[in-house]
Amino acid sequence: KDLYLKNCSACHGEEGDGWGILATALYPKPRDFTKGQYKIRTNPTGSLPTDADLIHVIYVGIHGTSMIPWDILDMEQIESLLPVLKSFSEAWQYRKPEPPVKIGREIPSSKQSIARGRELYVEKECWKCHGEKGHGDGPSSYDLVDEWDMPIQAYDFTQPGKFKGGATNQDIYLRFTTGINGTPMPSFATELSDDDRWSLVHYVKSLSQQKEAHGHHKH
Repeated sequence: KDLYLKNCSACHGEEGDGWGILATALYPKPRDFTKGQYKIRTNPTGSLPTDADLIHVIYVGIHGTSMIPWDILDMEQIESLLPVLKSFSEAWQYRKPEPPVKIGREIPSSKQSIARGRELYVEKECWKCHGEKGHGDGPSSYDLVDEWDMPIQAYDFTQPGKFKGGATNQDIYLRFTTGINGTPMPSFATELSDDDRWSLVHYVKSLSQQKEAHGHHKH
């Protein structure tokens, strides 16, 4: 608890409700732990995160937010924070984290898989939030809110390597598979085959690569 109060409470609040003294100055807002809704996980949508998930996020941080990597803490210190986080939400008393999802074998990135990903992006209406060209500016993007009624930005896929949950293909596959709890981003685990989810990964990765290839002057 001492470690939490010293390092975490300025943003996440002494009671873990996301309203620390710095919270009003931050966007996106710090996570409110009282609902037990965690964005970055390796297990199915709606699940509480595994301990390994929590440790990973604390250690590597969340790209594009004020959640820095807390790699100055040693593993024992990070592990000591987990009971504190869990004490903020009753969810931990009633539910157990589900095991991580099985990661299907990745198909190679190819013109075909990227083209298939583009089809799925249209078909599953990803563009409504993320924009036709992936800039995070789709027609629904302007009034998106998270579960706390806070405005939330649809991700801009054209930013190279800035994915919140990590930028590897596997990280992005997990976001499509697990969804992002507490946000409008759903899981596609039941709707899309493994190969289709990998194709979507290859397509959204190609959007930032196009930008790099064309330089930053092209609009």
